[in-house]
Amino acid sequence: MPALRSPLAIEAPRGQRLRVSPQGTQAFTAGTVAAKECFASLASGEGVRIGLLGDTGSGKSYAAHLLTGHYLAACRGLVAVADSKGDGGWPGDVRESVSALADDPPTGREIVFIPDPFGEPLDLESVARWQWALAARRCRSLVVYDEISDGCAEGEWLRGSRDLPRVFTHGRRVGISAIWGAQFAQQVPREPYECSSCLLVWRQAGNALAILRRRGYTDPRSEAAILALPGDAVPPEQRGAFVLLRRGRPWDGRTYRF
Repeated sequence: MPALRSPLAIEAPRGQRLRVSPQGTQAFTAGTVAAKECFASLASGEGVRIGLLGDTGSGKSYAAHLLTGHYLAACRGLVAVADSKGDGGWPGDVRESVSALADDPPTGREIVFIPDPFGEPLDLESVARWQWALAARRCRSLVVYDEISDGCAEGEWLRGSRDLPRVFTHGRRVGISAIWGAQFAQQVPREPYECSSCLLVWRQAGNALAILRRRGYTDPRSEAAILALPGDAVPPEQRGAFVLLRRGRPWDGRTYRF
C-alpha cells in the first residue's frame, strides 16, 4: 500500500461514483472533507482521538495512511505507528520497541514500531507512556494504535494499563492525538468510544451496530446507511466507503470515500 504524504496527495476527487449494486450507483463525498472535520481541534492546540472500525480489507488502513498525512500537513507534531503485524507499509524510522529509541533516536517526524516476529509482542502501554513523556516536553504527537485489541481483551484494558486509557481520557488538552483501529466493535474498551472526536465506520452489522447505538453514535437512519455500505461481497476496488459519526450528534447524512 503506498503511503501518501504530501498535502496534494491526500486530495480525492469530489462526487466520486461507485457501483454498489446492479440497480444503480452511489455518490460519495471526498474523504478529505471528513479528515478536515476529524482534525478541526488541532487549530486550537488540542489533540484528537479518531476511531476506525472496519473489517480487514475494508479500507481503514488506507484511510489511516491518509489521515496521518493530513496531520503532518496541519501540525508540527510527531507521528508514530504501533504496527503490531508489521505489514502496514508505513514510512518512517523503524524500531522494534520504544526502548530502542534510547540508543537509536529517530531522525524524522515519523516512527514505526514493528516488533520482532519471533520476539515479544509490541507493548501498547509502553507506546502510550512514551507519548505522555513527549507531552511533558510540550511535543505534540499522533500515535496510530493500528490494532487497539492488542492492548485489551474482551473489551477491557489489559491488567496494569494506565497510560493507554489516559491517552483517551486526558490526552486532548495536552496535545496528545490518537488514531485507533479495530475489526470488531466488542473488542474496544469504553474510553476510546466515549472520548473519540470522530468515528469512521465501514460496513458493519448485527452486534456491532447495537454497540455503536449503546455508545451514542448511531440511530436507525445511520445504521441503515452503514448496512448499505459495500463490503466483502464486492471486489476490493469497490470498497472503502465509510460514514463519519460523532458521539451524541446527528449523522451528517453523507457517505465518504478516500
